[in-house]
Amino acid sequence: MPKIPTNKTRPDYWPDEQRALCALDALPEDTARGFTLIGNAPDARLDVIVWRAGDRLSGFVNKCPHMGLPLETFPDRFLTATGDALICSAHGAQFDAAGKCFAGPCKGQNLKPVTLKLVDGMITLCP
Repeated sequence: MPKIPTNKTRPDYWPDEQRALCALDALPEDTARGFTLIGNAPDARLDVIVWRAGDRLSGFVNKCPHMGLPLETFPDRFLTATGDALICSAHGAQFDAAGKCFAGPCKGQNLKPVTLKLVDGMITLCP
């Protein structure tokens, strides 16, 4: 029987309403941080990455398109040594600020973006 392809970056859960992640001031420029949102069901979990590069905020589901694994091995260690790309610690895939892989085993694929906005100084995930 042939294998049915799965979307390795599809989140297991998505909130129905806006969810505040943290204050903008709590995320210094040129850093990235992970957040976990928990829903009501036992398997309702969403892991996201927020990357603040200068004035730009980027958000992604924390699942590499290569194997569906989280990007970081250690908490909040998402960026390359130069700080200009996200890196998957499993196989070295690197992603630009738009989430596109430009190096590694999933070159040309993308992280799943999430929509973020600032609400009263809080970085907020939109449904």
